[in-house]
Amino acid sequence: MVGKTIGAYTIISLLGAGGMGQVYLAEDTRLSRKLVMKVLPAEFASDRERMRRFVQEARAASALSHANIAHTYELGEVEGRPFIAMEYVEGQTLSAKISRQPLALTEIIEFSVQVADALDEAHGKGITHRDIKAANIMITPRGQVKVLDFGLAKIAQDKERDVAGDASTLVSTAPGLVMGTVCYMSPEQALGRDVDYRTDIFSLGVVMYEMATGCLPFSGATAGETIEHIVHAQPEAIARLNYSIPVELERIVRKSLEKESKRRYQSARDLLVDLRNLDRDTKASERPAPQSRKHSRKAIDSLAVLPIENSSGDPEMDYLSDGVTGSIINSLAQLPKLHVMSQGTTFRYKGREVDPMQIGRDLAVRAVLMGRILQRGGRVLISAELVDTSDGCHLWGAQYTRPFSDIFAVQEEIAGEVVANLRLKLTGEDKRKLVKRHTTDLEAYQLYLKGRYFWNKTTQEGARRGIEYFQQAIDRDPGYAPAYAGLADCYSLLSTVGMLPPKELLPKAKAAALKALKLDEAIGEAHTALGFVKLIYEWDWGGAETEFKKALELDSNDDWVHQAYGLYLAATGRFDESVAEMKRAQEMDPLTPASNMIGMPFYYARQYDEAIHQFRKALEMNLEFSNTRFRLGLAYAQKGMHEAAISEFQRALHFSADSDATGALGHVYAKSGNKDEAKAVLAELKKKAESEYVPSYDVAIIHVALGETDEAFEWLHRAYEERCYWLIYLKVDPILDTFRSDPRLTDLIRRIGL
Repeated sequence: MVGKTIGAYTIISLLGAGGMGQVYLAEDTRLSRKLVMKVLPAEFASDRERMRRFVQEARAASALSHANIAHTYELGEVEGRPFIAMEYVEGQTLSAKISRQPLALTEIIEFSVQVADALDEAHGKGITHRDIKAANIMITPRGQVKVLDFGLAKIAQDKERDVAGDASTLVSTAPGLVMGTVCYMSPEQALGRDVDYRTDIFSLGVVMYEMATGCLPFSGATAGETIEHIVHAQPEAIARLNYSIPVELERIVRKSLEKESKRRYQSARDLLVDLRNLDRDTKASERPAPQSRKHSRKAIDSLAVLPIENSSGDPEMDYLSDGVTGSIINSLAQLPKLHVMSQGTTFRYKGREVDPMQIGRDLAVRAVLMGRILQRGGRVLISAELVDTSDGCHLWGAQYTRPFSDIFAVQEEIAGEVVANLRLKLTGEDKRKLVKRHTTDLEAYQLYLKGRYFWNKTTQEGARRGIEYFQQAIDRDPGYAPAYAGLADCYSLLSTVGMLPPKELLPKAKAAALKALKLDEAIGEAHTALGFVKLIYEWDWGGAETEFKKALELDSNDDWVHQAYGLYLAATGRFDESVAEMKRAQEMDPLTPASNMIGMPFYYARQYDEAIHQFRKALEMNLEFSNTRFRLGLAYAQKGMHEAAISEFQRALHFSADSDATGALGHVYAKSGNKDEAKAVLAELKKKAESEYVPSYDVAIIHVALGETDEAFEWLHRAYEERCYWLIYLKVDPILDTFRSDPRLTDLIRRIGL
């Protein structure tokens, strides 16, 4: 047909062909303008019902008048074949612009807004496009969007043609290849079911995903395989392919791509509102804050640093995202004017979709810092955003693409920007703390992060792995003080969760803590580690309190030092002070059961009802936390609620094979009169002690309840020799109240310094 003149139109060239006919570039000789002619297959003319629908839809499309819709000029016929004349748009298709590379964020939002606006106009006139795809979206040299082919995709009638007939008309498709349009179909469209306006929303979601990543969310080797993915598979997270995409845009795309149409945006107008809000917020974040807001806003003194998201999709890289989060928390927590939530609390939100304003209410903080990290080869990509939880206002945001060797500088920059945008005034010493580096060896730093990652698991295996990584970090950099502090923490943890003799582990913990302090006296965690060893192993009460107070002086935001000092105060009978420290630990880490052990000083003060109340509150956070159940069982036992105590000890043992809970279970069996069960547990512990470490205290308390005084003291003396942890509570332990008048107990209390 090239060269032919049809009425006032001269055909210039063939632009493309497909299942819906041929597309030509033509010239209107009357108006001297170029246009596009789409000539449809001859069978359309012979099908009266199809032609009727075609004419009706073409007329509806011609009635659309919108800046982002290519106008339909005329419906006609040539050589027995119907054609439609449409506006010719100069520029390039969106598919050509993408060319398998992500677009800039501003372009993604701008183009998406224009297409959604066009769809809102069309849907309002009763027209569903049904063939939204990157190839049907033109971008003019001035950046204006023009959506092509409105009304044409509804021509197909039978189900087979709904798939094949919607093929791309921009370029010919070789047999055996997946046609471009199939990749953009909604699940209902791909299955040949009835569709409505929401099918266009899904297709636009595909286009937005493609703009953000350079890839299609659903594709396969055949049309059938592609349809299978559309109907059943979830696309790869955008963040894994493009770290710089805002969370809100990913949410919008994900909602547009919901499999069930009722879960998608219910109108293009709703989608358009969210896109325009995102456009507004993005532009606002790029502009300097107005002077009036900058000067009128008060300083923000509380912050939660949420777990930085690992955008790699590889769980093995969690150590990096968790480690960088922890490093930023530790850096900011050193500032006395800023209340920073502990890592234990904020990590409860890991992997969850979060609402900053809700987190502000849950944690009573005025700001939230969120971010993503991705390591690619020798480069690291980090994005961060600071949000005011009182109104959801974006306070600051930035993206960093740096060599991994700059990871220290990036962390310092983020911490500095956070402080500046919280409008905190820093002293010279505060500023030095923010930029202090303990190593320049990148590999040592990565090993340290892995050590902290495993230590945070608070398990026997985690402690062992942590020791391995901290030691490797020290081997790389013998002057790396925090790695020694981490080593001390792991040895102490292993002594409490690993059921290994204290004499085997705690001297190593002390040596590591002392080495850390020799290298840097200002490491609060090392003072805490040393204080803990002095408390539970050396029974150096004055030395322990000195170390805990020094740690608090250096880092009052560390929940663990408040908790450890609280244990010390409870053991020495200073119960009110212990409750105050435990409450402070709870404020720092309100969502972690381990930091909600206020019940302990109440238990040792014989205030059992309040202890039970507090342990139950802690249990609400994690029903599987065995230590809480163990402590609750102890309080029930002292109240004479033997069945409830037995139940709690059995549940604790279900979650952790702990000798402490086993000994307590035997103790309560004996107190409740079930001596056979108590003796069975006693035999079990003694048999276990032949092959592994069992705290002698756990055996002693069963003899206590059985009334076997001499045997009880024999095992208590063994506990003294092995430096058993439980002996720090000899002065206040209610389990031993029946022995208070026995001089042997008085002597033991004296020998441990109380």
